[in-house]
Amino acid sequence: MGLNLDGYDKYVDPTLTLTVRARDGVERTYVIPEPSAELGLWCQTVASVYGQITESSTPDQVKAAVASLNNMPELETGLTVAQRVMGSAFDAMLADGVSHPRIEHCASTVFAWIVRGEKAAIRAWRMGGGSGEAPGPGNRAERRAAEKTGGRSTVAADATPKAASTSDMRSPRKSSRSRKRKSAA
Repeated sequence: MGLNLDGYDKYVDPTLTLTVRARDGVERTYVIPEPSAELGLWCQTVASVYGQITESSTPDQVKAAVASLNNMPELETGLTVAQRVMGSAFDAMLADGVSHPRIEHCASTVFAWIVRGEKAAIRAWRMGGGSGEAPGPGNRAERRAAEKTGGRSTVAADATPKAASTSDMRSPRKSSRSRKRKSAA
């Protein structure tokens, strides 16, 4: 008999809850429903194409990535990304007088949640507004230090999650210690 996993909703909350201050100064809670498979795939494609564009090094690579973006299927015409990813919460925020920068920040967080999951959503949420750059560790030493301090860092990082690239996968370099150990054996 095979493995039987049941009760998905017992273990996973398929919603995202955001608390945002509205124009009247009152903090309100908005629940973002679980995205449809179609929306999830669309968001993943957008993130992947964005990664291709930002990692392109030649005009031909940029053109190919932009062509991919232009060939993406439309979900609904006339909707912004914020309206697509937030659904009815977008309309509720507008009605409550939530400011544009706050709505856009919420939309970025929801996009990160759809594409990369809870940890990415938390990082996007904590990045704050402003320049659009998330405080996040840059190099390995800074990432390790940030892990020890709960993720707090002063180094800027890209606010939009980048898609992983498999086109330039390399084996990790061996340290000089492992080379010395190998040659001593």
